[in-house]
Amino acid sequence: MDVPDEDIRLMLLFQGGEASCFEELVERHKNRVFNLAYRFLGNSHEAQDIAQEVFIKIYHAKDTYRPQAKFTTWLYIICKNTCLKALRKKKPAAISIDDTLELAEGSVAPQLADTSTPSPSASLLNSERASVIKEAVDSLPANQKMALVLCRYEQLSYEEAAEVIGCSVKAVKSLLHRAKINLKEGLAAYLEK
Repeated sequence: MDVPDEDIRLMLLFQGGEASCFEELVERHKNRVFNLAYRFLGNSHEAQDIAQEVFIKIYHAKDTYRPQAKFTTWLYIICKNTCLKALRKKKPAAISIDDTLELAEGSVAPQLADTSTPSPSASLLNSERASVIKEAVDSLPANQKMALVLCRYEQLSYEEAAEVIGCSVKAVKSLLHRAKINLKEGLAAYLEK
């Protein structure tokens, strides 16, 4: 079998009944799938579940698989769709303003933020910068976040990201541009110092 993409070759062999080829595909791509899911969802347990679900979907798609694009593009599309589905199922946790918060330092009575004075977190900017940036990225709309993760973290080209997201290259560039503007606006208060 003369196929230029090793992953496609492995998938076609798996399709033909060689189960060990599926195991090799999982080994080759499990970290990539986990990283994409983790960067998108921000939770390692959820990312592990998503990665497992992605490979289960690939296993079940064995009979219908057709090598029309790079295997990794197909893999990213499955991962993206699975992440988006998980994100839609997620419901924000409801917190009552009357509940006492239990922290490692003790109990704290909830208070509404005083917007006229700087928040305590602003004084800890340097030590919290990474979590603040992650929070800003997590607050992006799903398509902007996916474009950012694929292009900046996974280092896919605009063309590859467009294929995964299911849009044009121009749309990917637009999503990245809007993500940059949203991040700049979201981080403006934290970055002015």
